[in-house]
Amino acid sequence: MTASRKWDKRVGQWHEHVTSAAAFGKVLDRILILSQPQPSDVCVDLGAGTGFVTMAVAPLVASVLAVDISPAMTKALTERAAAAGLANVSAEVTDLKDFELPRAWADLIVSSYALHHLADADKRALVTVAAQWLRPGGRLVIADMMFGRGGSRRDRAILRQKVTALAAKGIGGWWRIAKNLTRYSFGVGREHPATPQFWQQALRDAGLAEVCFQPVVAEAGIVRGISPPAAQAAGDPDRTGTVRMK
Repeated sequence: MTASRKWDKRVGQWHEHVTSAAAFGKVLDRILILSQPQPSDVCVDLGAGTGFVTMAVAPLVASVLAVDISPAMTKALTERAAAAGLANVSAEVTDLKDFELPRAWADLIVSSYALHHLADADKRALVTVAAQWLRPGGRLVIADMMFGRGGSRRDRAILRQKVTALAAKGIGGWWRIAKNLTRYSFGVGREHPATPQFWQQALRDAGLAEVCFQPVVAEAGIVRGISPPAAQAAGDPDRTGTVRMK
């Protein structure tokens, strides 16, 4: 089953999950604080899903382009935006690895709990081009599962918390522990969380400044980088010149 079809089947389940879990609310609050949306901002939401972040950002900015791989999720998002009277929301259905924008097109790029589905090389490639999509002073804000394989105190606390929660579910939970440990040990499966250090270095390597990381709750963390004024020479003030992942 393709990734788009898989997410098409999870529309209702996913929307209920993100809107009912307190942890996602905390992540959203921190995204808004770190992204500092402005009324004149052109915003892009990468991996927008059913619009949990888009719907919160749209009233605060000039426009939001919501990008997602799932046609069904994108349809649900646009219907919610229309019902809420948010005429400044548009959407594009595409794999993030194929998405492209002109240089210096956006003031704010956000992503929440989507990029752990990309391999590390694809994460780096996306951050690199996203930095080029930003105008000088633009912000890239990424929220996701951010932890490693037990190398830090935070990692070990997160892993203990996950094992304890699954073990409490009985035999089924223990089976999931075994399955997840196997996947995690061999780096296989659909999810590829990266460490805060990985994300911070990726943003710095892309040329972003004032890079910071903030833990939120459990495994959730957020990184932010700002496009420096020097980027203006490389950007295009007329918003031409398409940049895409290689």
